[in-house]
Amino acid sequence: MKLDHIQLAMPPRQETEARRFFGELLGMAEEAKPFPLSERGGCWFRAGDVILHIGVEADFQPQRKAHPAFIMPDLAALETRLTAQNLPVKWDTALADRTRFYTTDPFGNRIEFIQAGDGFSER
Repeated sequence: MKLDHIQLAMPPRQETEARRFFGELLGMAEEAKPFPLSERGGCWFRAGDVILHIGVEADFQPQRKAHPAFIMPDLAALETRLTAQNLPVKWDTALADRTRFYTTDPFGNRIEFIQAGDGFSER
């Protein structure tokens, strides 16, 4: 089995914020959504093997527990970029052998970032 993509939700008409966070801050490349899916709004992103779809949900409620976890090459640099944008960074030291933190996207969805080499898929 292999994971194909992850989908997160956002409120309607928030594509600019999604592009700023996932594209500019995280460095993911936006991919064109195929028609007729493009008519629904939202954005698709890719970074290496990671494919992320951000879909519009009319009655949006942020995911505060369920979350994706992304392996990043430099957590300290990412922390600097996020805090410069007044986004929360909460380091998690519950697992002593894993360097990781949580933040939220602009819509309140929880996202975990793990230092490269410490990922659960890497050991």
